[in-house]
Amino acid sequence: MTRWLIAAALLLLTPGCSDDGGKESSSGGEPTTEDGALIEVDVPASGRVFLRLATPEIVTPADEGAASTDWDLAFSGYDVLTNSGLSGPGEGGALPLSLEDYRAGELPSTPFLLTDEAGGAFTQWYAYDGEQHVAFSRYHVHAIEHEGRYWKLQILSFYGEVEGAPVTGLYQLRVAEVLPDGPGETVDIENLDATAGGLDADESAPSACLDLAENRQLMLTPAEARASTEWHVCFRRSLVSVNGELGGPGTTRGADLQDAETRSESLADVKERTAESEAARFDAAKHADLTDPSVLYRGDHVTTAFTGRWIEPGSSPPAPAKDSAWLIQSADGQSRFVAVVERFEGATDASPGRVVMRVKQVE
Repeated sequence: MTRWLIAAALLLLTPGCSDDGGKESSSGGEPTTEDGALIEVDVPASGRVFLRLATPEIVTPADEGAASTDWDLAFSGYDVLTNSGLSGPGEGGALPLSLEDYRAGELPSTPFLLTDEAGGAFTQWYAYDGEQHVAFSRYHVHAIEHEGRYWKLQILSFYGEVEGAPVTGLYQLRVAEVLPDGPGETVDIENLDATAGGLDADESAPSACLDLAENRQLMLTPAEARASTEWHVCFRRSLVSVNGELGGPGTTRGADLQDAETRSESLADVKERTAESEAARFDAAKHADLTDPSVLYRGDHVTTAFTGRWIEPGSSPPAPAKDSAWLIQSADGQSRFVAVVERFEGATDASPGRVVMRVKQVE
């Protein structure tokens, strides 16, 4: 069975001048291989560099790409963006693939592409079984920070029961504040209502948000959540947001304390976990763990198929993920490409430096 990954239910040769509206193009370089044409790009620590994959070439779209479909892929620091969702007006998107599957010709014929959307610490909280269409919690411990206070939160299940019938979007959770002298009382939250949302979402329907400081639940519509600082974490179907940056007007930040383990976790292993078996992991998370400088707290930001997947965990200096390829859809939705990142040159904490990769059109 093809081992490509689904999440939810994921340069340039020496530039020369071009007469195409000020765009920069490239030519030459190492010969094309089975993985496509070699392209390189010097990635800025801030700001974006844009690519059109069919040529391939670097382009300079108007309005910094916000209203342009003239680009397919963009780099900014360690963020990789597609022309879709929050990143652009196009019909792009991407999906992580196994390099082995790609080279064996095992590409999904009608893949579920991941578009660019707001996300953060909870982006990969579950592993998805595409055959059973079930989301299984990884039981990672998520840390939440707000104005110097810390909480730990563990998602136990995405499913609950109402009058004996199973219901999707009723979360089961455990939460505790974490203090310097030890964790507070663990609070078990049952059937937290996140049933609103989904593909045919009614934006006027509320879903559950948590005020961790006051141990209370709020039912808020997306518009109300975007305007409120009274919550820390919101749940809407499989999406979990924290109230900071793109997530809301607050200053809440979150982190996945087991984020480095995600890429090595098999679906079979995740399915073996239970609320009981993972209670020890929750109990073990102490104040020193949540305040460790290596824990990278953030509010919600733009997440893509590449987020948390395209960098090899623990690599120093940062290096591209091993044995991975990326299926990318063009901004016009008409073409698909596979990109294979070979290496970074001059990587720093702020940027991969020069990204050396190959791109091949597959449709």
